[in-house]
Amino acid sequence: MKLKFFILSFFLMLSSAGFAQVKFEAKASKQKLGVNERLRVDFEMNQDGDNFRAPSFSGFTVVGGPNQMVSNQWINGKRTYSKTYSFFLAPTARGKFTIGQAEITVDGDVYKTSPIQVEVTAAVEEPTDGNNSDLVASDNLHLVAEISNANPYLNQAITVVYKLYVSPRISVSNWREMDSPVFSDFWSQNIDIRQLKIETGEYEGEPYRFVVLRKTILYPQKTGELDIEPLTLSVSVDVPSDRRDIFGGRLYTTIDKTVAAGKRTINVKPLPEQGKPIGFSGAVGKYNFKVTPSRTELAATESMNVKVQVNGNGNLKLFDLPELQVPPSLERYEAERTENVRTDLNGTQGSITDSYTVIPTRQGKYPIPQLSFSYFDPSTETYKTLTSEEIVLEVDKAPAGSSMLSSWGRSDKTTTRYNRYTI
Repeated sequence: MKLKFFILSFFLMLSSAGFAQVKFEAKASKQKLGVNERLRVDFEMNQDGDNFRAPSFSGFTVVGGPNQMVSNQWINGKRTYSKTYSFFLAPTARGKFTIGQAEITVDGDVYKTSPIQVEVTAAVEEPTDGNNSDLVASDNLHLVAEISNANPYLNQAITVVYKLYVSPRISVSNWREMDSPVFSDFWSQNIDIRQLKIETGEYEGEPYRFVVLRKTILYPQKTGELDIEPLTLSVSVDVPSDRRDIFGGRLYTTIDKTVAAGKRTINVKPLPEQGKPIGFSGAVGKYNFKVTPSRTELAATESMNVKVQVNGNGNLKLFDLPELQVPPSLERYEAERTENVRTDLNGTQGSITDSYTVIPTRQGKYPIPQLSFSYFDPSTETYKTLTSEEIVLEVDKAPAGSSMLSSWGRSDKTTTRYNRYTI
């Protein structure tokens, strides 16, 4: 009797195990990670299956796996089984990504995992994962953002130079840019580097080789604390391994290492209110100012040119030039803007010119008032105002048969060259 009861119980236990619910789950090591970190994704099942199919891992590169682990235990007469496929992923860009569904077949039925949402942010200061090779690369490879001024004024130029430092203990074969900083609170311009040059220097007191990868000029457009996002690279690094060749020499292994320049914060000071001139339009730097007529003696209905020019070093493209004012007896046409600027590590330099066409309508002597241009000089922390001289035009009577309307302001459908203003 007892034997029959034991046999019946044994078959009931097998039957209940056979009808146990299949569980197939996907688990991520973190829901949010930096672009320079790695993500582990485990696909776990409580029954053995066939035809495992991993998702495509869009937005990531598989740097390890699939690693398979099986656990089969009996505890107090109860069987516990698990099987896990593990993948190690490196992000390829910032953004929100979905780890898709994996598939497995158990007893002819197909089971799928639920999708996982993962957010990849800008690079973090201290990545939390890595194997021995990663640690060697981390200790000997550094991407640094050097900032010329961490406490500038509004619209004052600062430079950011990105340098990749490589220790003699490792070597780098190539790299690619994974994530570029977005300078949303700055007017920015990259400086072209035609050819990369390997230089020698020091990093934290130790000898290193380095290469300048990028140079950028920034003009802050807001005051207060502003973040300069990190540049992130994927670098192929040759690091020494634990293996040796038959002669005892250490063998090297190549790994793909994600390295980032740490996020930097600058504090932008507002321009002082005390002493700010009337008509100040935001010019910051060091400038010269001049107003130049093409001639001062002409006949009525003849044209002349007046150039209003600012030249120097500063935020040349971020302010307005003073507008030329003329007496009512002079016709002034819309200015034509000319920019002759270049950008290097010293900032934006060159000139901005507004060229006005002016035509007198009748004979006489006409003064064109002086103009003033104000700017803020960060080196002296003061405002400066430059004033042009008054221009006096000597206008003779118009030549016989000339007509201003016939030459410049026709009212028919002929396209004119300038828009006309009377001031």
